[in-house]
Amino acid sequence: MKKEEIRKEFFKLKIKRFTLKKCKNILLAPFGYEVSKRTLQRWNKKLNETEWDLRDKSKRPKTIHTKLTFEIEQKIIKIRNKTGWGENKICDFIPNISHKIVNKILNQKNNVPPTLKSVGL
Repeated sequence: MKKEEIRKEFFKLKIKRFTLKKCKNILLAPFGYEVSKRTLQRWNKKLNETEWDLRDKSKRPKTIHTKLTFEIEQKIIKIRNKTGWGENKICDFIPNISHKIVNKILNQKNNVPPTLKSVGL
């Protein structure tokens, strides 16, 4: 049974003036859905305060803060090809970028420093 249906059943019981403890036991018996008293309190509060459609909201982030632009990636690769520096030195020259992100970009692009290219490593 879906969570929305369980929540509907809880609100039907709540309208009939059952206590939270009794609602908890009733939901467990026929539906096999174990829910804590605190969860029932949150559901009740949410329904009383807002228009709630009983479905869970997405937990997916609305924005991805670590996404880099194409220009920044190209700048990192350009610095690496020109100087052969590692991620720690490169992140000093590009503001608000961590060395982990620089390392990730360099690994994605299979960018080996020029000194190692000439040796054949």
